[in-house]
Formats: sequence, C-alpha cells, structure tokens
Amino acid sequence: MVSLRALLVNAIVGLIILVVANAIGLGVEISILTLLICAILGVPGAILVILLAVLDIAFAASMAPLFIG
Repeated sequence: MVSLRALLVNAIVGLIILVVANAIGLGVEISILTLLICAILGVPGAILVILLAVLDIAFAASMAPLFIG
C-alpha cells in the first residue's frame, strides 16, 4: 500500500514540473483540468500534459487569431 505522504509528494512534484514547463515556454496551458491531472497522477501526469501540449494534441496554450480587415 502506498503511503499518503508518497502520493502527496508525487502530486506536489508534478505540479512544480507543470509550472516550470510553463515558465520555460513549452506552451502548457495551466487550467483546472491540467492541475487536477497533475495533482492526481503526479509526475507521470505532468509528463503526459507536457507531451500532449508540445505535440499540439491537447492542453496547448492558444492565442486568439488576429483578423485584420
């Protein structure tokens, strides 16, 4: 049985990885969904969110297109 402390540490490290990935410019959108994924899955969840954002599958921070004319 996994201890509660191990799960908590894994969740905190996952959230830190997500924030650092956003700070270095990987284009990860930090939303309630991404925070929940990282809090529940921890480090593997953070890696999954970053991988999906880098591949533009999901969780990518999008900018509104600028239409002139």
